[in-house]
Amino acid sequence: MELRQLRLFRRVIDEGSFSRAAARLGVTQPALSRAIRALEEELGTSLLYRNGRGVTLTEDGQRFAEELAPMLEGLEALRSRTLAARGIPRGRVSLAMPPSVAALLAPALLRHLQAESPEVELHLLDGFTGTLHEWLTAGRVDIAVLNTHRRSAVLRTEPLFDAHLHLAYPPGDPVVLPLLDAAGEIALADVAALPLLLPGRHHGMRREFEAALAAQDLAARKVTDVDSLAALLSLLDGRLGYGILAWDAMARELRAGLLAAARIRAPELLHGFVVATSADRQISTAAHAVIRFLRAEVRRLAAAGTLKGRVPGT
Repeated sequence: MELRQLRLFRRVIDEGSFSRAAARLGVTQPALSRAIRALEEELGTSLLYRNGRGVTLTEDGQRFAEELAPMLEGLEALRSRTLAARGIPRGRVSLAMPPSVAALLAPALLRHLQAESPEVELHLLDGFTGTLHEWLTAGRVDIAVLNTHRRSAVLRTEPLFDAHLHLAYPPGDPVVLPLLDAAGEIALADVAALPLLLPGRHHGMRREFEAALAAQDLAARKVTDVDSLAALLSLLDGRLGYGILAWDAMARELRAGLLAAARIRAPELLHGFVVATSADRQISTAAHAVIRFLRAEVRRLAAAGTLKGRVPGT
């Protein structure tokens, strides 16, 4: 038996299909089938039932897979430790970010890892920062980009960037257009008078907005809680209210002309983000590599004038 055959067999089990496994591995399906068939012939038994919907384990296959799993895990851990000792990032890293940050950073991060750290397997997730905080503290993810309000004693955090917040509105909206200044920006007091669609009070951006209102002795006229970015964008498209978002959370809609945005001023609103890891768990070499790139990419975007915000310390 060859180690390659065993790893191929494990991937077929995980994917439940020769075609999906072949696509993930970057090999042809016939080549994958031949490798598994050779393994079965060497063992003298069938390991998989093949059907139109995929594959399932035979009784012998189930026993073989159960004994194989710890062996492969041990070999994988040994390889990771050896590579880590050489300073080579390797292994699976799960990274969770708010949708706006994922839109800004995820494409460049994936391109970088594919080119410079192909041994790193990235798992990306997105969601509101309250959910991301729960995932990080529960150990579901290795790294999370959180709102600054989510700092806690159980997390290690470092500043990433502060995003300018914008009023999102339908293009040509007759209510908003007269409120814009010559630079196309809008005062916080005028924003407060509009019917707003905002995430609930558990969300950092909502707390930042309400703190800014209180500092100016203002109050929002009407707020509807919307804890889904997809739902919020749909409601904005339906002209059912106005949103407050970072630019990159709606960049696709802005480019398509489906939405317009005005930066909020007097005072400006900033939505701060930090990179967070668990204080109770060691950070892997691969996770360190991901964090280094996130910091470098944010600085690059700020220097290029692409980042709609600012980077602390620059």
